[in-house]
Amino acid sequence: MFVPRNLNKTIQKLILSNNTIKTLENGTFDNYSTLEVLILNHNRISEVHIHAFVGLPYLKALRIRGNLINIKKLPTRVFSPLDNLTALDIGRNEEQSPVNKTFVYPDKTFSALKRLQFLSLDLFMFPEFGDGFRSLQFITVLNFDRCYLKNRDRFTLSNSTFSNFSPKLKELYIRRCVNFFRIDKGILQYFPELKVLDLSNSNIHLYQALNILHPYQNKKMSVINFHHISDKSLNDDEFPYSVVVTKKMMKYLRTICVEALDLSKTGIVDDQLNSLFSFQYPECFKTFIISSNRLPSTNIEHYMETVIFLTRATNMTTYDMSYLESQFLNPVYLDVYHPEKLILKQAEQQSLQMPFQISFKIPPSLELVRFTHMSVVSATVSITCANSSMKYFDISYSVFEQYPIVQQKCGKHLRYLDVSGISSTMIFQTIPLPRLTTLKMTHANIDRSILEGKQWMLEQAPALKNVDISFNNLWTLQDTELLNTSGITHLNMSNNLFRSVPTCVSKLRHLESLDLSNNLITSVDKTIRKWLDEIIESTHNFSLDLNNNAFVCSCATLDFLLWLTKTPVSFVNGNSYTCTMSNNTQVNLMEVTKDIKRYFADCNATVWLRIGIVLISCIVGVSIPLSIVYYYRWKIILFMFRKFRRAVEKGLHVNYEYDVYVSYEERSITWIKNNLLPKTEQEWGLKICLHDRDLLPGQPTSESKALSIHQSRHAIFIITENFNECEWGKFEIERAKYEKYTKNLMKIIVILQNVNVIDIPEQLVDISNDVNFIEWHRDETGIGENQTEWFRLKTLLFLN
Repeated sequence: MFVPRNLNKTIQKLILSNNTIKTLENGTFDNYSTLEVLILNHNRISEVHIHAFVGLPYLKALRIRGNLINIKKLPTRVFSPLDNLTALDIGRNEEQSPVNKTFVYPDKTFSALKRLQFLSLDLFMFPEFGDGFRSLQFITVLNFDRCYLKNRDRFTLSNSTFSNFSPKLKELYIRRCVNFFRIDKGILQYFPELKVLDLSNSNIHLYQALNILHPYQNKKMSVINFHHISDKSLNDDEFPYSVVVTKKMMKYLRTICVEALDLSKTGIVDDQLNSLFSFQYPECFKTFIISSNRLPSTNIEHYMETVIFLTRATNMTTYDMSYLESQFLNPVYLDVYHPEKLILKQAEQQSLQMPFQISFKIPPSLELVRFTHMSVVSATVSITCANSSMKYFDISYSVFEQYPIVQQKCGKHLRYLDVSGISSTMIFQTIPLPRLTTLKMTHANIDRSILEGKQWMLEQAPALKNVDISFNNLWTLQDTELLNTSGITHLNMSNNLFRSVPTCVSKLRHLESLDLSNNLITSVDKTIRKWLDEIIESTHNFSLDLNNNAFVCSCATLDFLLWLTKTPVSFVNGNSYTCTMSNNTQVNLMEVTKDIKRYFADCNATVWLRIGIVLISCIVGVSIPLSIVYYYRWKIILFMFRKFRRAVEKGLHVNYEYDVYVSYEERSITWIKNNLLPKTEQEWGLKICLHDRDLLPGQPTSESKALSIHQSRHAIFIITENFNECEWGKFEIERAKYEKYTKNLMKIIVILQNVNVIDIPEQLVDISNDVNFIEWHRDETGIGENQTEWFRLKTLLFLN
């Protein structure tokens, strides 16, 4: 594939990513002189000719990552036409670096990009950036997209590695270096104005990372990201995986005024006093993340150090100290002299570690607090708030010997609260949460709260929108006030023990999604079905997840199955639902709904059996009075038949607006008016649909006719020698055939009035086995009761 040359010549942005372009030939883009952004990511480009970018004087951004380019083989002057290029991404291309040999970057090739501000490329073993990179005086962001560094014997990044880069560099990214490599202490000395240093997921060890920060003592930085720079794959005497932070290690970092610091997953197991939290400029912090370490914080001195730090960090908005080492309440040990015995040395524990009390004041600027998966076993914590702006609070799956005492003011601005994994019987029951919109309470033993009759905290949160109460062993929500907040839009009640959809959810008139997957629901009752249809009418955007439930397909749930065939509710993964048949086999639920009549034919037989029993009982019961009203016997029988038939149809959710739809051509109108209507409507009591009389004006004729046929029990076609000239005759026949084959239309009756076989429409001839024909001779068009044709028509209309 090649670059197209017939596009609009005035385009400013061209994206050709994810194609199979292999070569950029000379003059490839000379038709697009106004181009400012060119993106060629993830092709198969391996060759770039020297004049490939000629004719692009205004190009500002070139992204060509994810190809097969050997940057050493790029023509020296390939970038010369790009005088205004400010961003170049050429990372994730072909690996070039031989192991343990210096990789010399083609500095003369890059030297032409004198206005470049952003450069992204791969970082190879023992990199050497020549004098040509001195020309890039405006570069502010240097990103190494893919990293091939690995060496434990000598410095992979030395003091001179970045010596030719501009001292105006603001951001340096060396991420995802999965193999350990050594770095020299002075690699950053050439970047005095650096604001962002990101070494995340690079296996360089915390010792080395802290040691290269000396150029930034008493300076301001925006971000220092050391996330996961220590890994279990490296663990020796020089670089142990378990790190104890000392004052000496922190001598550079503690003096930097940094806004965001990430020390998560760095192998820290402990810290000396006045080390990890001994920052000279704590007021500079806005974000501090130290999660996923193994800090024990087992004594009051460690706790107080944290509290003092947060108190002094007056501008902090985000604090994350989650996933710390687990501690256990009242552990049980084996007796060394009698291993078969279990002992609990409570007295000894208390003597070694006395419980203490901590009063923690939330700084006014703090907005996000995350203490998930922590253990606090030796302290009583009280949290106070004054002018708090906290919006996000997560203490999920944390273990407390005593639940924190939280001041009521702390929930004033809270938007997000996660208390999953903590018993709902002990969470803050009376704290007002007027602005809370998201609540997560998974694995919170809500079933215990129901049994114990606890008051729900949701009463304090009138603005709730998103609620997650999955994994709580709930089987009922009756007699609870859990869902009294009518404004909820997203509700997750999955992985519980519900056998039916809780009726209380029908109070939620603004719901947009409901997750009831992985429960024991067998069917959806009429109340909930009606509510769901009303929700669809009002929101037009509702999704229901009922995956992996215990649905039952039987006559008892037939109403539910019929509802599935017509409801507009969107089911999440609906095609994967299964149900259990009466013979205990598992079948696909949606396949059953597509052929209900085949699967549940016996249900109709049961209905008719009941009707027959009722009829027999009625005949026996009225045999004596029947002799009195013998003269009106046919009218009574027909009246009862219609009543019973309507009852049966109602049980099967079949609702007909008309008894008969009549299709005819204009010359038959007189016969219909003088003969057919008096007999069928006035004498037999049927409701007839005539398109000239009953179709409402203003609607499309085709839609009106189709709807009328759909709402009719039978269809009559009056065929005369001129019927084929009728404008809508063929359409009505085709529609009747469709309704007949979908089992909606009971009978198709054709009245042949003095016509030859050739005058019968072909569409009716094709389905002659499914059609009832009546020959109507010219001299038998009266309305006499004894005429054969009228009797046969009456029989077809009234008897199935």
